[in-house]
Amino acid sequence: MLPDDRAPARLPSPPRDLPDDRLRIDIGRAADGTPVQLDLKEAVDGGIGPHGLIAGDGTPHLLRSIVLGLAAKHVPDEVTFVLLDATTGTFDGLDRLPHTAVLLDAASLAPTGSASPPPTFPSHTPTPAASADRPSTPPGSTGPVPSPAGSGAPGGDLVPRLIDVLEGESARRKRLLVAAGCASHSAYLRKTANHPPMPALVLICHGFPALLDNHPPLREVVRRLGWLGRARGIHLLLAAPTTADMSDLAGYLAYRIALPAAPDFVLDSPAARSLSPGQALLRTGTDQPARFTLINTPAPTETSIPGDTPAPTGTSDHHASAQPGSDRDHRPAVDPAGRLDHLSAGPQPTHRIWLPPLDAAPALDELAGPVVSDPDQRLVFADRTLHGALQVPIAILDKPREHRRDTIWLPIAGNVAVVGGPGSGKTTILRTLTVALSLSHTAPALRVVAPTSLTHAAAAADIGAPASLTETAPAVATEAPAASTDGDSALTATPRANATDSPAEPTDYQRLPLVHGMLGDRSAADDVKRDLYARLDDPRGDTIVVIDDWAAFWDAHPHWHELLLEIAQRGTARGVHLVATATQWSDFDPRLADHFGSRLELRLTDPGKSGISPTAAAAVPSARPGRGIVAAPGHPGGALHFLATRPELTTTRHADLLSALATEHCAECGFTYDTVTADELPARLRAAGSLFAAALLAVADLRRRPAPETWSALEYTCHVRDVLQVQRERLTLARSTDNPEFPPMGRDERVITDAYNSQDPHTVLTGLDQAGEALAAAFATLPPAGFARTGIYNWPTATTRTMLWLGRHTVHEVVHHLLDIARQPRN
Repeated sequence: MLPDDRAPARLPSPPRDLPDDRLRIDIGRAADGTPVQLDLKEAVDGGIGPHGLIAGDGTPHLLRSIVLGLAAKHVPDEVTFVLLDATTGTFDGLDRLPHTAVLLDAASLAPTGSASPPPTFPSHTPTPAASADRPSTPPGSTGPVPSPAGSGAPGGDLVPRLIDVLEGESARRKRLLVAAGCASHSAYLRKTANHPPMPALVLICHGFPALLDNHPPLREVVRRLGWLGRARGIHLLLAAPTTADMSDLAGYLAYRIALPAAPDFVLDSPAARSLSPGQALLRTGTDQPARFTLINTPAPTETSIPGDTPAPTGTSDHHASAQPGSDRDHRPAVDPAGRLDHLSAGPQPTHRIWLPPLDAAPALDELAGPVVSDPDQRLVFADRTLHGALQVPIAILDKPREHRRDTIWLPIAGNVAVVGGPGSGKTTILRTLTVALSLSHTAPALRVVAPTSLTHAAAAADIGAPASLTETAPAVATEAPAASTDGDSALTATPRANATDSPAEPTDYQRLPLVHGMLGDRSAADDVKRDLYARLDDPRGDTIVVIDDWAAFWDAHPHWHELLLEIAQRGTARGVHLVATATQWSDFDPRLADHFGSRLELRLTDPGKSGISPTAAAAVPSARPGRGIVAAPGHPGGALHFLATRPELTTTRHADLLSALATEHCAECGFTYDTVTADELPARLRAAGSLFAAALLAVADLRRRPAPETWSALEYTCHVRDVLQVQRERLTLARSTDNPEFPPMGRDERVITDAYNSQDPHTVLTGLDQAGEALAAAFATLPPAGFARTGIYNWPTATTRTMLWLGRHTVHEVVHHLLDIARQPRN
């Protein structure tokens, strides 16, 4: 490779010639039969544009002719349309043209608060992947795939969105011109280097007086485009049967077309009064108006016939040879309906300036990529860069000014606050977060302390309202929590609280391997609290504490205040993170306010109390769970809108996904059955004696019950000793008898009849160690087929269990009751 000083100089490429008939179409015939043409180019390029006015009877017909004529001679990368119709029907069907970037009718242009049906969007919009916006994003990932533009976006005033789109496009064109070193649109088009396409943007506004009067901000944008659009390839065509005061826009209009009944001031003369139907007057600059007869449809080009595809300007013979008055310009018109069908099948634009308003909530795999089964048959995101990353694809972010949508990758570290009124989708966001983490993390590297609201129900009216969340679903087929399947365990299920948002579909988040504790009743919360203090003192992996309805939890658990403040202030550095929802920002204690690194604001009952932007909060649609805003410094309004992800996959319903992710798992101690293999059972069982001996040494009073319904450390130890003995008897029975029925061991009765709390601790530990050794030896000699032999447990219902399950369940008894002892008062 040559050094820089010896590299050959790059010679600038010669500019290319632009076709004379670019942006030029026939619109009528003069009295002598010569064609009358509308050329939207500037005068310096041989045209009469860029901006103009049409008024009088027959305006809709002429506008359609202009649009179809331009579409017939140009591909979408050469000309694109923004069609605004403050009346109805003017541009019907033209949304099918790939050239049409935006088509808004009276319904979607209605002022806020007026009733209106859904608007019409171009039905041909492709679904390009928007770029991702991911803090600490794994490389190579993409953003969401937006829904097609015609997918039923909500009706109402879309003018604010239109303003964002137009201002963003004007700014984009300026950046392209500066980067290319060009001062005008035509100079940019003459460049032969590989610059992004910059089609002529034709903004046609029919019924503009009422539209601009009802929307002063839009009028200001149109005025600025009249000034700036000349150099940026933006052409304005204002039209109306009659016109009103337009003194602020008149100076930008290079041409005017008067149809019958046009007001005198259109041409600054009463000339239009003498026009008959089908006639018109065209005035350019200060010239005298020229009378002509309108043609029914624009004359097609040679390639504008069914079965052919228009070629780009400058690359096809028909564009290069088109001359005013040529035979080609006088060919008979093609049937308009058939012609529209032909043009609709043309090439798509490289860049689209309009994405429809946020409507259908994306599924997790639409944002994070496909989900696959790993070697352990667990469902995981295929993108391995997501594994172990404390961030989830929580929403799609709407950026109309940038003509894109990004993924909000929510970082969990640094604490998260989600605020919204009742039914706004808060609880479903927590479900999405939990499911997404389950697809990218494993226990014990990550633990989630979940609220009971997650397990109660899925929200019927929640995010995006997909059928999979709103229809009545069959209950997920689950077994009872593994900790209590036999009746041998001293575990008790955490009571389920009412869901925060609208309940519909029962779910069971307790069976997700990451869920390690549920915040429910006071006693359960106390156990979790002790565990969290231990995590703060001795960090091991990451723990996420999720609280749904902060105000209710704060009021119900005053003894948690100190811990929650400590988690918020120093938990991130210790691997303990807080995710909380609230109905308003003032629900949070002021001492917490500065410790939420990420904030999502859903629809508020009172937008005026927004913690991000009251103006933007007021624009969040009601009755649309999952819609909200995030802070966007530097963006007009200081906020951007988002639509939260739904907790399911594209082809897998919420309940089915939970069922696929669930394992036999104890939410309280975190034990997951399928993590223990048959080969590991003997060693795990042999270790029980030494583990309990160490646990008892740390307890202050072995015989003291922390609460009347909670066993003492010695009672738990006696219970595990007896479990080990009973399980060996059951294993022996199952080896000699086909599918025997195992009678309950009488767990609660033994505590009293065998006087657990009066027994000698040393004797108990010796018995436990011997029982563990005996059961380990039994499993060590069990042939592979023996692990598949079965027996029937009768609690809570008769269930057939394998011997592999029996061994795993016994290990769970050991693990769980060691945790129970660890919660006892310490020495």
